[in-house]
Amino acid sequence: MESSAITTPVSTPMTSVSSDASELESHLHDLSKYIAVGCLHLDNEFPMKLKDVNTRWAELIYSHLPEEVRLFIGTEASRLLEARWIRMFLQQTGDVTANSLVRVYLLPEDWGRRYIDRNSRSLKTALRTLLLRIDVSPEAWASNHSATVVARFDPWASAEDVSLFYLFNKLPSPAPQPEEIKNRFARRAVEDLLDSVAFDSTGDTEDSPLPGLKSRLYPYQARSASLMVQREAAPKLQLDPRFDIRQSPNGDPFYFGAKDGSFVKEPKYYEANRGGILAETMGLGKTIICLSVILATKGHLPQIPAAYQAPPKTRSQVGSLKDMAASALGRYAIPAKVEMERFEAYDDSDLSFMKSVLERNTPYYEIPPEVPRMNRNTIIPPPRQLALCSGTIVVVPRNLLHQWQAEIRKHLTKNSLKILIVDTVTKRARKTNPVPTDEEYSMDFVSDLPPPTKLMEYHIVLFTRNRFEQEIQDGADEKGRRLRAGAPRNCNCPYIGSSNIPDCTCKGQIYESPLKKVHWLRIIIDEGHSFSSSVSNAVLVAKQLQIERRWIVSGTPAKDLVGVEVDLAAHDDDSADASLSREMVIEQRKAFNLDDENTKAAKALGTLASNFLMVRPWADSSSEGRLDWEDYIYRHEHLHKKTYSGFSACFRRTLEGLVVKTRPDDVERDITLPPKLHRVVYLKPCWFDKMIQNLFVQVLRANAITSERSDVDYLFHKNSVKARHSLIRNLRQSNFTWTGFSLDDVTTTLETSAKYLAKEDKNCSSEDANSLLESCRAIHTLVASESWRALSQADEVGIAVEHWPQDSEALFALSPPEKPSMIGITQLLQGQSHVDSQMLLENPAEGLSRVGQLAKAKLAEMHETETQTKKMTEEKITANGELQKVGVPSSAVGASPLASRRASAMATKSSPKKPDTSQHQQETATPIKPEQSSTEADNTPAPNRPKSPTIPRKRKLTLSDSTAELPADSSLYRTQITGTTSAKLSYLLTKIVANAATSKILIFYDGDNTAFYLAQALEMLYINHRIYARTLDNATRSAYVALFNVDPDIRVLLIDVACGALGLNLNAANIVLIVNPINRPGIEAQAIKRAHRVGQTKEVIVETLVLEGTMEEAIFRQAKTMSRQQHLEAKELEDNAGIIDIIQNARILPIDPGEGDGAKKFAKLEVPQQVFGRPGRDRYHHYLGRKEKEEKDKVVKKPRTVRGEKAKKEESEVGTPTRPVPEAFTPPAQPMARPGPATTLSIFGGPPVS
Repeated sequence: MESSAITTPVSTPMTSVSSDASELESHLHDLSKYIAVGCLHLDNEFPMKLKDVNTRWAELIYSHLPEEVRLFIGTEASRLLEARWIRMFLQQTGDVTANSLVRVYLLPEDWGRRYIDRNSRSLKTALRTLLLRIDVSPEAWASNHSATVVARFDPWASAEDVSLFYLFNKLPSPAPQPEEIKNRFARRAVEDLLDSVAFDSTGDTEDSPLPGLKSRLYPYQARSASLMVQREAAPKLQLDPRFDIRQSPNGDPFYFGAKDGSFVKEPKYYEANRGGILAETMGLGKTIICLSVILATKGHLPQIPAAYQAPPKTRSQVGSLKDMAASALGRYAIPAKVEMERFEAYDDSDLSFMKSVLERNTPYYEIPPEVPRMNRNTIIPPPRQLALCSGTIVVVPRNLLHQWQAEIRKHLTKNSLKILIVDTVTKRARKTNPVPTDEEYSMDFVSDLPPPTKLMEYHIVLFTRNRFEQEIQDGADEKGRRLRAGAPRNCNCPYIGSSNIPDCTCKGQIYESPLKKVHWLRIIIDEGHSFSSSVSNAVLVAKQLQIERRWIVSGTPAKDLVGVEVDLAAHDDDSADASLSREMVIEQRKAFNLDDENTKAAKALGTLASNFLMVRPWADSSSEGRLDWEDYIYRHEHLHKKTYSGFSACFRRTLEGLVVKTRPDDVERDITLPPKLHRVVYLKPCWFDKMIQNLFVQVLRANAITSERSDVDYLFHKNSVKARHSLIRNLRQSNFTWTGFSLDDVTTTLETSAKYLAKEDKNCSSEDANSLLESCRAIHTLVASESWRALSQADEVGIAVEHWPQDSEALFALSPPEKPSMIGITQLLQGQSHVDSQMLLENPAEGLSRVGQLAKAKLAEMHETETQTKKMTEEKITANGELQKVGVPSSAVGASPLASRRASAMATKSSPKKPDTSQHQQETATPIKPEQSSTEADNTPAPNRPKSPTIPRKRKLTLSDSTAELPADSSLYRTQITGTTSAKLSYLLTKIVANAATSKILIFYDGDNTAFYLAQALEMLYINHRIYARTLDNATRSAYVALFNVDPDIRVLLIDVACGALGLNLNAANIVLIVNPINRPGIEAQAIKRAHRVGQTKEVIVETLVLEGTMEEAIFRQAKTMSRQQHLEAKELEDNAGIIDIIQNARILPIDPGEGDGAKKFAKLEVPQQVFGRPGRDRYHHYLGRKEKEEKDKVVKKPRTVRGEKAKKEESEVGTPTRPVPEAFTPPAQPMARPGPATTLSIFGGPPVS
């Protein structure tokens, strides 16, 4: 042990002038109070002999050191030694040639401040300089001169030089410790959760350790739920983020604050927040975990905050024993009511009288007002009183509301929890529809919140996010005006118990939210990553509420921050060692990079922690300073600048205290998901597919060559980004089918190319000229192709049909007399519906010719309307001078060639004075045929257009019509679908027909055209389906998901990948078909996880369809080779240089001789499909006619439609009997818009204009 050589007191700056030298020496003599920092290596022998030669280490006393010694040890050390900030001990050895070694001890800032001034900035700077010279290795401290490695003191925050992805995926799995919970009620809740794993859920649920839960928890789910309860009831102490824990070379711990250079031995701790982020990977049952937590803590009350605890008020008279006991139970948050209910169930007794006493003595507390600056007009507001409530607020996205209801019915027993569902209801629906209830599961549905006393009766108050945001109106009138603080009440409603909390929701001028009159136990935000904003209404409302426990539920708590298993979900090979694959991916993404992936995700987590979770010290607080998140979660290697040199140990500690997430290896020990097979299906394009691809290649080549790759005329010019992205989106959709190019477009691009090649002054290489000639030759045959011209004009998917009834074949076929007949899918549905409705007649095909005449007249009408629209748009473009900008003739500018030709035509003819609103029409489960339009039609025949014939009035189909079969000798049996004009559509139909009877199918599509055509094809096959589209409102989408999961008749769900890849539980399906490659690994993985998740019992088959030899295949392969960083840098996939190169150098697809003739040009079905009298029609009609009507009464109401008498008359006279539209989801009055491409390809041979 070091000895002291102090003989005389030294003059030292003192903070207390009354302290004498002896008191100072007695306090500063104890070396155990100091921090052993490390050793100083002095290059030469110490220049003086010390008096104390009997010890190995002699202390250097500043007053005894001559000037040369002070210079020898350094100016900084001398100043600190003089100020008593440090103590130094020199090693005394017999070797006179040895270098000098000095031990340095530092006085911590949390001790001795009475005697030593610690606020000197110059001394702090000297200390930082000295620390750079100190060796902190244990070898140096032990005087091991043979050690060659010198460990310098790190003056910055301890580094975590790894990525956020690595930190997130290396968080420890939940390991609850019930013994650490002092509250016996919370401890029993944790034990019940853990014991529920071993309970047989098939038996009597009353004997369950967790009464009310009828599903057995998986072990990892029970551990996660238990840890959530433990963090709520027994939050741990978190080290002040300003400090890092360090270890002295002698093994003792100390704490270092890098930002201000402070050293302490006993740092400040904060109580961890009672909540956090439940970040279990999607599909692992986050909803049931939350429900289990709510069920286990049923009846628990929040604690009265320590700052507002007050002694019991003196009663005006002596209270009864039962009232005083009830008051004490409430003040100390004892869940007395639920304990009484437990006792009633155990002892079969009635304690209703005692429970009524508890209700009469509702616990509450007061929050004193913030006293404003006083003046003569100052009104001090009264204290705010809050009643304690055991309820949980759950906020979910609107499209997940039905999913939460379904999960409650699936996992909880009847009446186990009382639930209030709060959603926005329109004024019209409020008048016409009664408030729905679900008495079986104690669910009440409201749009306006009930009074606080009624609100406190519910265990769960389930909000949609939009409805929750509306509570921001609290304290304001309809115009947003607010009363001044302390304004008197305007109502005479009663108070809650003995408090001054009004029990009202008066409809006065000023709205007072009942939520703000209650101190809630808990709030849970599903898909809560959207709360990473400090200014959104939802976050502001949540901050204004008094809530003890706050949880975010999201498998993706920040953008692109997902579990490694999600990254692997999109991989094709599912047979490799999953654990090894995960470790490889984690190691590949281990390194820290200052990119958006790390910085934006970390910032989003900080916003969640400080603005919603209210984690100290990041959250705003009036009693203490708020720390800046980015100052401490990063390692900054500069005193005054943020260098972002890596994450800090503080960030790791914060994540571990916030996030609840089970590692994949631990999940796999508890549960094994069925296997997943992900394969890529390469399809050979048919003749139509090839010609569409070649047309796009011709457009790209003509644009590049005729514009000479310069100025904004060039598609890949930096100022043509919008136009380029629009064209490429159309190109992507064309891989399914495309009818956007007209005959005029083809002839124009050929003429433009020919004129350019004939120019003498063209700036064009021979290679460019040859490539342009090649593409022109490839598409010139389209001019003479009757089938292609008819298909483009009709804007339809062509269906190859054999043996159509001869008397009407020429009327239905688009290009007669070609064989097999090519019929548009809309016209085929009209004919099929007509025949199927007349199955009881001797000749079901009677009147089919009139239906064909009507179909042909409608096509002519639409074509004429489109021509007029295109002409008007050309005139508008010419007037704006746009033609001069692009330098092309007006005939090359298309107005809106694919903007829903059918819908726009009908809208123009029926209501010429109204603008086209086709883009805003909602998509429905059953596509709306033209003849089903309820708008008023123009009956005036146009020139060169036949007048639409009329057919007998439609009649309602009966069950006999739907079950009737064709006569055995009917020639209609021979009418079959043999192929389509889309290779992908043919493959999908074959796949669906083969598997729909045994499997439910998800189809992810990209583009509304694809959804429309697929829906028509499924209707043609009488396969019940729904469309989850972004054009639908949330209520309808949620209802479709719920029906798909529970109803065995619905076999297919079409999902827009842009809105349906997140948050949905669709494990009823085990086949996932991806129409166009998603090419974004994260989105693709999310889409696959909709089906491959907990609860799935079958092998999941995932297929991605790719057209072989096309640009789609080349882009798909390029996207697979792109790194994660490249994906992040490319805001649009087409921004990647490799993909741009693929598009710029696209090749012409070769056409074999005779490939465009007859049946060869179609993509064949593996099994031809019967057209008329298909089996299963009764189930299709029966479901749509009855079951959805029942659902309508529960979920979605029929929208108001305005229909003129003329429209009603036309509808009754025009069409054949059609399949009934489901009443629960009635389409709008306007016909549904057939979506088209994102933009108009206005230039063929020049630049496209958006």
